[in-house]
Amino acid sequence: MTARTAIRTKATLSVALVCGALAAAPASALAAPATATRAAAVEDAPAKARAQALLKEGTTAYGRGDYATALDKFTAAYQIFPSPKLWFNIGQANRDLGRPVEAVAAFDRFLDGAGDAPPETLAEARRSAAELKAKLGQIKITCPIDGAEISVDGKPAGSTPLGQNVWTTAGRHQVALQLEGYAPAIEDVVVSAGAVAAVDMTLRPIDLKIANGPGNAALVGGGGAADTARKPVYKRTWFWVAAGAVVAAGATTAVILATRGSSSPSSSVPETTLGAKRAF
Repeated sequence: MTARTAIRTKATLSVALVCGALAAAPASALAAPATATRAAAVEDAPAKARAQALLKEGTTAYGRGDYATALDKFTAAYQIFPSPKLWFNIGQANRDLGRPVEAVAAFDRFLDGAGDAPPETLAEARRSAAELKAKLGQIKITCPIDGAEISVDGKPAGSTPLGQNVWTTAGRHQVALQLEGYAPAIEDVVVSAGAVAAVDMTLRPIDLKIANGPGNAALVGGGGAADTARKPVYKRTWFWVAAGAVVAAGATTAVILATRGSSSPSSSVPETTLGAKRAF
């Protein structure tokens, strides 16, 4: 039996175990009140059946090396029936597509939410996540102002204060902060594998007043204080032209950086079968 045949055989076995787990799920839920259990079973049954079908399709695609299709199927299954155990499948597909950052995020979500998964699957997720993280770096983003939207290379990464570091590939990246009433802030940062790059960013409030006489009463754009009261700053043309130029520059750089992402999966990461055991 070839290695590929063995992988497909194990993947098929995993799907069979999923079917058994789905069939046994209503019985395991008998500890809950009977009425609630019956209502939940009726409500979830169609979604669970559709998710199971998508899981099978994704496992078949993964077995033949079509990782992009597998990822689509696994993601669709999770959207229909959000079992945390599906993050293992999503993590493996992302890993084999050469998307280490997305793979790490998926493995971490699996480990956080699927503590009752089979021990061998948990061990494999920890091993894969550790191997990927060794080749990645992190960005620690701080800002004294709360509520600012954070993006890294044009992708949303949360808001300030950010409670965790952002995993990313080694190399140069762009961090941007945006908050209404403040000028956008953009910083470039170089990340090394296995290291944490700290970025302390400051947002500056937009002040329309300029020093134009003792009272500083004149406002940019003319029209006096009464005109400004009628037309807030975010509705004034000059503001959006300036802000748009900054955002456009950031987006262009993010597109360029995206092309520098990781290429093919590292040969040092062992190829493993899908851990679809009891995925629901």
